[in-house]
Amino acid sequence: MADKYDHPEYREAVFHLSCELDIPDRVFVPIRNLVGCSLGRIFWLDWRKQDAVDPEWMPTPGDHTDPEWHQIDGWPEKGDGHIYRKWSRRADLWMQWHSVDAWHVCDWLITAVSDAHPWLANVDGNGSPKKLTKCGSLERLVHEATKGLRQRNIRDVFLGSEDETFVYDLGAGHTLVQLLSRAALRKEGLLMRHCIGSGGYDELLDDPGAGMYSVRDQNGKPKATLELRDGFVRQFRGPANAEPSTAVKDLVAGAEVAFGWKKWSERRKADDDQEYGDEAVVVLRDLPPAQRRPG
Repeated sequence: MADKYDHPEYREAVFHLSCELDIPDRVFVPIRNLVGCSLGRIFWLDWRKQDAVDPEWMPTPGDHTDPEWHQIDGWPEKGDGHIYRKWSRRADLWMQWHSVDAWHVCDWLITAVSDAHPWLANVDGNGSPKKLTKCGSLERLVHEATKGLRQRNIRDVFLGSEDETFVYDLGAGHTLVQLLSRAALRKEGLLMRHCIGSGGYDELLDDPGAGMYSVRDQNGKPKATLELRDGFVRQFRGPANAEPSTAVKDLVAGAEVAFGWKKWSERRKADDDQEYGDEAVVVLRDLPPAQRRPG
């Protein structure tokens, strides 16, 4: 992998992917190197393959009827800063297409570090865990993540009235409950076999613009988990980070209308990236994620 690390644009590419992952610094810093040798590496390889086909334009993956085409060369005709613009655009697109899988892998990495999984110590010559470097695709990383999260020990967590609260009647005996405490997040993660309870989401409990919600059936069993940021649904996942069932999606659609929630892909993004010159790019690269991208 030395040739990848030595490429003049590799660091730029991984930097922009890290920004798009939108993970708080406190959570991201301990897994930064793991993200680089897993998601960062796959992200880089995906775009190298695309560049071999067409480095300027590409269609939306998987759309074989009338795909939308995307310019991916960074608009060099605009002058200085086109490398920054190129990888900012590519990271944005890649996360539009793969955000659920990417966040699932990050959940696994956060849990692995928190629980000191033994495989972290089995590294190659570059100091990267072999379990990560052997994965040659995002699909393989997701497989390892799902397997790793499933192996956690399930322990009972007892909740009180201050831990969660009823929010909305979804119909058909289902309800929407907001998770208010670390204990609530922990229990949701254990029952749903995903990583909301591993600690990575704890600080969002104090963020007035964020919210974590659980879809419960007639017996109080969780069927899906939602993460909201400023009115946008950032994540909506079923057990083991699977796609929620059509029935659950239909039920939650009522809450989306009632509260005016929108899709994460519809959020307003900073439009300034494409206009930054080299001087601004240097400043931006050193800012923490909370300052790099306005809310």
